Amino acid sequence: MASFFNAAILLGLLGLSSALLEPIPFPTELQECYEFRSDNVTASAESAIYIQSMCYRSFLTDQMTDGKVWSGENLTQEGINYIDSLFRRIMAEADEVEKYKKLGGRQKRQTSTRRFRQEVRSPGAFQPYANCVQRLQNETVEPASAGRNTYQTLAAFHSGRTLGRAHNGPAFLPWHRIYLLLLETECDAAIPYWDSGLDHDMVDPTTSILWSDQYFGNGDGEVMSGPFQDMRTLLGTPIIRNYGTGDSSLFTKEGLRAVLSRRRFQDISEPLPRGSIYSLEGHHNGPHVWVGGHISALNSAPWDPVFYMHHAYVDAVWARFRELQIQNGFNPETDYPRRPRQGHRRNDVINFGPYFELVTNLEAMANRFADLVTYEPFPVCENNCNNSPHLYCDQLRLVCISRIRTAVQTSVAGIVAMGASRGVSSNIQSQSLARAVARGPLPVGRKFSDSPFIDIRNRPDTIGTARAAPQIRRASSQVRTRARRVQRAVSQNAAFQENHLQSVSSLERSLTNTFVIDGVVDVKRWVYIPVRIVYSRSKNFKGIDPTLFGTVNQSQEKCQTAHSGASKVFVSSNGLNYYGMYTEYAIIDNRQPVYSTTMVVGVKNPEYGEGETLFTAYDSCGIPCRPVCQTSINGQRNYKGCSGAFRISTSFPQMYSITYGDALDSTLMTYSNVAHADYSVPALTFVCDNSNVWPWDH
Repeated sequence: MASFFNAAILLGLLGLSSALLEPIPFPTELQECYEFRSDNVTASAESAIYIQSMCYRSFLTDQMTDGKVWSGENLTQEGINYIDSLFRRIMAEADEVEKYKKLGGRQKRQTSTRRFRQEVRSPGAFQPYANCVQRLQNETVEPASAGRNTYQTLAAFHSGRTLGRAHNGPAFLPWHRIYLLLLETECDAAIPYWDSGLDHDMVDPTTSILWSDQYFGNGDGEVMSGPFQDMRTLLGTPIIRNYGTGDSSLFTKEGLRAVLSRRRFQDISEPLPRGSIYSLEGHHNGPHVWVGGHISALNSAPWDPVFYMHHAYVDAVWARFRELQIQNGFNPETDYPRRPRQGHRRNDVINFGPYFELVTNLEAMANRFADLVTYEPFPVCENNCNNSPHLYCDQLRLVCISRIRTAVQTSVAGIVAMGASRGVSSNIQSQSLARAVARGPLPVGRKFSDSPFIDIRNRPDTIGTARAAPQIRRASSQVRTRARRVQRAVSQNAAFQENHLQSVSSLERSLTNTFVIDGVVDVKRWVYIPVRIVYSRSKNFKGIDPTLFGTVNQSQEKCQTAHSGASKVFVSSNGLNYYGMYTEYAIIDNRQPVYSTTMVVGVKNPEYGEGETLFTAYDSCGIPCRPVCQTSINGQRNYKGCSGAFRISTSFPQMYSITYGDALDSTLMTYSNVAHADYSVPALTFVCDNSNVWPWDH
């Protein structure tokens, strides 16, 4: 199919331009990541989308790490000194434990049971941790000008540049192990672990007793009940949740068994094939996304105290994995992947910012840190579910599951089956969700990736980053005013889910961008450029032209589109030297053999600094499109395959518009008899033809 798009057809469809919107060399780090992840992998649409997403995330976090891109909160010197003091205490304790073991236990160990981590519903496990979190909310270790309490200082630690080497690689587990030790050292009390599999096995996990005053507080919207109800985020807003949403699942028994069936650390560490059931980090993503709200995004996850309890369980699974390694003759202190990406290699220093003595990833795998913590066994029927009054053994399945909260029992009695209704437990919960929805999307960056398993019981995310906050909606309305002349208005109340597969009804949905750039919500920092789309109708999975028979049954098609023939192509701009993402879509007619249209995408305004952007595109079925850029071949302007990386500067000719409407008007001139500048023709085109090649090959 790719050969169909020869130079002559492209010249006829695309036109030419002397645009200064300049293609730039593909960043080396991205190129290496693409090559590494696609090595020995058959080219496919699903794999391509996954590789593009994961490599960009890794690139962006590395840029943050190196201080080249906005990286969120920066700690004051007082904050750094505080973190250093906690690290020194951890190291001293680790030295003591190591010495104790070398002496064969003959010397009395001067430590407490503060690191005996129990399941959160076990008797006495939760309250000491909750008391500590409440205390830290009322203490400060930084100057008043920082505007942060002690808990927020620790939360800021898991944002921006410190995340560069904490995710998407084997350093994920040792990095977070030490992060848990930090808070636990301050609390002088164990962090309980949340075994979310005990909730997953319920009829409806959102009715769990954990989402009550006694434990986490409400899970729908602003947290208005429980011990964390008065907490505020670094933005001064309440903690927000949206439990039971998205495609991801809580931890499952199947996932746990899969992880524990492996024996090498590399078998459970990223990078692994997309959706791998053996990825512990992949399963870890599930509860983040399932709880929703602040905990679902990397930069804001620790703002919710549930974060630490969830990660304590991830660490508990890793501890159990290490025990099985030892039983099978593997040394967990030295078993480390040989060829991970930069930052995750065994001798790379763990990135904790400008503090903490130099400790490598391999050193953080040592028993001297692992031995600081002991875990209560996972609740099972054989140990009477750890004697918790809030767990019970389901005799039919022989698994421990959580009891539901009393308010749910009262609300649904005589109306619906127990656990079959969400958000009905109290007036507080419905009010809290309404308040969270009214706030609009959370300007906190990208969410965690989906987990290997989905939960079909989940509902759509009504908060996320799909809807704009009031001030963002006003800004969006302003930049789109002129576009409404050509009926490009969108519903501000519609939701857009980050799902590459389109349902028939999704054509009625639109999307709204947050206009967050380098941590600031400001439409003036965005400008707009035209992008051309050339779309070739794809054959169905049987290799048959979908228009051949009018009565073809689409029920077994991998991608079912609207019967009208209309579909979408999504184009995203992702900052390479700035923090900002923008997505727009074009409506295409897939009844035509070849269809061409032009759309408008936002990028960084070069008046605020020269911007470098990576453009990517995919259609409604999640099939990536290939970028082609203008170039000069033998003195003739032409198009050829490119990486999709561009530099946008203030140099002449100006290939961007200040408003969305102006950019759209400039593209309309291309199709009219009105005289227009040669550079109004888009410099970037995406060819969507379902080619069986990697979209970055050119």
